Amino acid sequence: MSSVLSNNAHAYPELLLSSWFCSLTESHQQSLLSASRPVDLVAREYLFHRGDTFNGLFVLLTGSLWISGLDSAGKEIGLTVIKPGEWFGEIALFDGQQRTHDVLASEPCRLLQMPANKLNSLIAADSEWWPRFGRLLTAKVRLLFQNIEDRSQPSAAVRVARKLYEFVLRAPESSARIDIEMGQEQFGQLVSLSRQKTNQQLKYLESQQVIALEYGKISIISMSKLKRFAQIS
Repeated sequence: MSSVLSNNAHAYPELLLSSWFCSLTESHQQSLLSASRPVDLVAREYLFHRGDTFNGLFVLLTGSLWISGLDSAGKEIGLTVIKPGEWFGEIALFDGQQRTHDVLASEPCRLLQMPANKLNSLIAADSEWWPRFGRLLTAKVRLLFQNIEDRSQPSAAVRVARKLYEFVLRAPESSARIDIEMGQEQFGQLVSLSRQKTNQQLKYLESQQVIALEYGKISIISMSKLKRFAQIS
């Protein structure tokens, strides 16, 4: 792990995928980067576990991370996937409690970490960081409510289409095609459907030329058709 990090935000183009980061002034962006250090994970390596002590804020640069919990029987439940440009870990910053879920590298990943002590120093020097981090947290809350609403959809077809559309919203605006590196069983966990039911719905969307399926990958090829199937105006 290298401790040398450029203070130039544009040296990490993935950071510019985050509307939250882009909303900060250049000096605030540089303050975050000055407090950061790179972290590399191999595939299937955990970044942290549920119950771990807060160790800072993270942003993903490359790869993808799987956030999961456990059901009453102790079985893993997939909650969401973190993609490049996404910041996370701020819940424990606010309440000082332990980590809420496991975070696992689905593939080799590179991240930036703002260690807890550096974050505390940043906030002590400028209390306006609290509302800035608050906006990051409230964006997650809005997404959580939308996910709850989408999972309650009785139609499996709409549920699958809306989860796919969530990846569209999290992608760069210039993207004409969205590639989701994820197997169907893993995707099924995100929408609370069996692998068989998930496969049926994805195959149907593929037949309608909404998506293209490959082993371990789902590609969205028609945004307009996807919005129609997701019943999004």
